[in-house]
Amino acid sequence: MLKCKNLNFAYFDKKILSDINFEFKKGDFVGILGANGSGKSTLFKSILGILKHSGDVYIDGKNTKETNFKELSNLIGYIPQKSGLLMPLSVRDFILMGLYSQNAFKGYGKKENEKLDEVLEFLNINEFKHRNVISLSGGEFSKVLMARAIIKKPKVLLLDEPTAALDLNYAIFLMDMCKKLSYDGVLVVMIIHELNLACRFCSHFLALKNGKVALNGDKDLVFNEKSLKDIFNLDCEVINHNDRLIVSY
Repeated sequence: MLKCKNLNFAYFDKKILSDINFEFKKGDFVGILGANGSGKSTLFKSILGILKHSGDVYIDGKNTKETNFKELSNLIGYIPQKSGLLMPLSVRDFILMGLYSQNAFKGYGKKENEKLDEVLEFLNINEFKHRNVISLSGGEFSKVLMARAIIKKPKVLLLDEPTAALDLNYAIFLMDMCKKLSYDGVLVVMIIHELNLACRFCSHFLALKNGKVALNGDKDLVFNEKSLKDIFNLDCEVINHNDRLIVSY
């Protein structure tokens, strides 16, 4: 579903990503881990085609270098780390913007409104439909951002630190929705710093260190004192409580 082969990227003479190789499959919920500056967001921008890199990225078997932006945007849903929205759009219109690559300026009819109603129901945000997006709280807006990203039913959903600045209730809700999407066959790939949330919800992990893949595997490979010390320089204890691993700082 998503494959990176010998991916490299540099800003001028500074190497940011070095020989990145991995392959994630349909239905995986992948947590991308790593200290600040390890290359996580650069990896996302490379996958999205924002940055010109060497090596290859394949999505659903298609090389992104041979895929136009319209086709690529239909394959990938993306939730950025920050969204500097200033326009006073209604939640309805903001979410329908997610269909732009499929619809362009043709307008929205019955089919598009059915997709809107489906995603509003899935995320339980029907009550927001006619509100102004700039009136929403951070947690409410995070749900609307997800709705815009998934209304086109992407095969891959990329999320860049979506739980940052959210209270625990909204963060757990968002993680749970991502888990449900993965059960429906969407490949969910999330950059995340909240280790206990990642360990609870994600099924697979990729850890970056200094622009290289440090670890690639399940939670038992990553969530232990030695690995977390190596990835984050973090002194911690990993506790098994009722078959759930908990990182204690």
